[in-house]
Amino acid sequence: MNRFFIIFLTSISFFLSYFSRIAWSIVSVYSSLRPTEVEDGVIFSLFFLGYIIVQIPSGIIADKKPKEVIILALIGLGVSSFISGFAISIQEEYFASILMGLSAGWIYPVTIKILSSSFSREELPIAIGYYSLAWPLSIVLAGLILPFLSISIGWRFSYYLISIISIIVALLYLGLKVNIVNDSKKFKVITDKNVIIVSFAGFLFFLSYWIITLYAYKYFIYIGLNDYIAGLAYSLLALAGIPSTIIAGYIIRKIGVKNTLSFFEGIYGILALMFSFFISAIGVMVISTIMGFVRFIITPANSSAVSIIGKNKAGSVSGFANFFWQSSGVIAPILASFIIISLNYFILWIIAGVIIVLSAILYYVLLKVN
Repeated sequence: MNRFFIIFLTSISFFLSYFSRIAWSIVSVYSSLRPTEVEDGVIFSLFFLGYIIVQIPSGIIADKKPKEVIILALIGLGVSSFISGFAISIQEEYFASILMGLSAGWIYPVTIKILSSSFSREELPIAIGYYSLAWPLSIVLAGLILPFLSISIGWRFSYYLISIISIIVALLYLGLKVNIVNDSKKFKVITDKNVIIVSFAGFLFFLSYWIITLYAYKYFIYIGLNDYIAGLAYSLLALAGIPSTIIAGYIIRKIGVKNTLSFFEGIYGILALMFSFFISAIGVMVISTIMGFVRFIITPANSSAVSIIGKNKAGSVSGFANFFWQSSGVIAPILASFIIISLNYFILWIIAGVIIVLSAILYYVLLKVN
């Protein structure tokens, strides 16, 4: 099968898993359920709880049955998204959120496995760069489309749309053939030092990243931007990531995974800190644009790291590392809600920035992957 089609199919799958998890951060503003800050935090946390529960088993199974796993995961995402849109109480939204996480959680490890099985080590960073376009595109489209859909059609339609597309993509996988390579060398995922470092440093980075992603739109409303300007500013957190994601693979191949992660994470952390000091519409948009460019060089570097470390066990390594990365999504909304209620948004961004810089330092000092 055409390898460009493989990149497209895995990328749109990743897009759906990510778009579904950030949708509530925007549509909740317009939801007829009128969620409180605490209820928002519970919904985010339940999604990530379901997501991380399946990470390790999803990686192991993805190494053996990637096609079957991705089809079932997308069908589950379609069903749970429909339930989320149909929910008439916050408790039903809780149920839909954890079910959505349980479904979406399989997608990242299995798509990384499919890519690592389809491309050589030299080609893999480039392929992952194009695959990772799903990440910035999901944020850009969320910021541009979801406020419009919620205001003009209704917030529920966003979830119905995710449901329909998920089912269609699942059907497209029926014709996909994945080559499974068995590795005779024993590779102990849990005890490998590079896996541990990528998992822990990644946890710190994603802890702050999820705080930014889940609360940036509300922060923009908080400082006085109107709905559409806030949506545009939110989209800018990823818009510049579209070109940077494309070139990321070439940067990684040139300077290496370790240098890419440590350098660009350091910059991203400093930019997060700046959110506390530049609160004008222009200032927020400039910072968001630069953050978008930098952030989506980091994304392919994360995926390249687990693919290179894991090799033929890329599914298992990505599942193990992603378990820790996404565990941060359970803690992030709880931590962010506490800081916002007890202190304010400005302190939140300072804390988030410091944590990201710490992650960059850990990569630079401890990671042993070129």
